[in-house]
Amino acid sequence: MKKCKICKDIKDESFFYGVQGECKECTKSRVKSNSARVGSSYDFSEKGVIRVIYKTQKRHNTLRGFGELPYSKKQLCDWMYNNNFKCIFDDWTLSGNKKGMKPSIDRIDDFKGYSFKNITIGTWDKNREHQHNDIRSGKGTGGLRCKSLLKIDINQNVVCEYVSYSSAVRDMGYSLEYQIKKSTKCRNGFFWKYK
Repeated sequence: MKKCKICKDIKDESFFYGVQGECKECTKSRVKSNSARVGSSYDFSEKGVIRVIYKTQKRHNTLRGFGELPYSKKQLCDWMYNNNFKCIFDDWTLSGNKKGMKPSIDRIDDFKGYSFKNITIGTWDKNREHQHNDIRSGKGTGGLRCKSLLKIDINQNVVCEYVSYSSAVRDMGYSLEYQIKKSTKCRNGFFWKYK
């Protein structure tokens, strides 16, 4: 049991977020009133964008098993301004805050956590393109979720290995679901199976 520092009610631990001293109800109420007072303008400010990036990095670094961030929000802020953040932010603002133009931090090596040696600053679109390239090439954590697909000739020789079903479909120009499921030849005379 725990006592909320705001409403003073004594509640079970499950009614609190982590080690925070206020219950979930009070936290939600505080966030809602802050949002009403400030509006969404803060989210579109330089400080707001940096706050969201830092908060997201902290959460993702922990969830991915890399532990605490090796830098503070202030250190990240300084790094961002020294690495073209202002220019990217201004372009995003001039675009009318288009999602793809929003400043974003991307990890260079997805198998490592956030660190100044492993991050680059760019746009949301650039970050997403990096992820798509990793998926297509079978690299990075994005590529790990792909299941390799084999293109096999009539003599059971592997003609080609694709990093994913989608990659094979892009190359062939048509769906291969039926051929994979039923182990039948496709239009071009090839068989398909997952590795």
